[in-house]
Amino acid sequence: MTKDFYIFRHGQTDYNVEKRVQSFLDIPLNKTGIEQAHALAKNLTNIKFDCIYSSTLARAYETAKIVIGNRQIKIITDPGLRERNLGVLCGKIMNLTDAPADTPVDLTKDTVDMPSDLLFNEDYAPENGETDNDFIKRVCDTMIQIAKHTDAKTIGIATHAGVIGALVRHFTDLNFSGMPNAEYIKMRWDGESFSLPEIPHWLLKTNQMAL
Repeated sequence: MTKDFYIFRHGQTDYNVEKRVQSFLDIPLNKTGIEQAHALAKNLTNIKFDCIYSSTLARAYETAKIVIGNRQIKIITDPGLRERNLGVLCGKIMNLTDAPADTPVDLTKDTVDMPSDLLFNEDYAPENGETDNDFIKRVCDTMIQIAKHTDAKTIGIATHAGVIGALVRHFTDLNFSGMPNAEYIKMRWDGESFSLPEIPHWLLKTNQMAL
């Protein structure tokens, strides 16, 4: 049985505005984020969700509640849908540099100069954090378990940009360099794997630029 997943990013937070690493930090939606979530709810108003799974973090859960509105739809929280754990980088502003990956990183500053080659190394884990490889595995395992064990046919997923990026990178050949707040992507489960039946405008634009 095929199942449709509408996977959406939370609305804006103050940390988004400040370009701070949120990761596992529980930052709520700001005023703009609430407005964005209501706009997302309007875009999804005709989708008859059987249920919605949400990251346990407030910004995703708040977005899920707004998307539901007055509809009687159950929200199921799952920690596997949280953003990548970036450990000691949480709360920092990261300034990506072209420095070699072995350049020392000063974590005492509010703005951290982080070599791109280090951060995007799939096996790099900040102290108390997780590697990108472990993050992708956690996200994909979580989504596969949800798909296999739910009887629902139309499922909402309230989560984070990194989670959606992990799914795009693992299940498609498309490039992913981020997404706007309160946007969504539709993926389809065929009983074995996820596919992307239609490419949303924000992801299509990114891939056109990459050609």
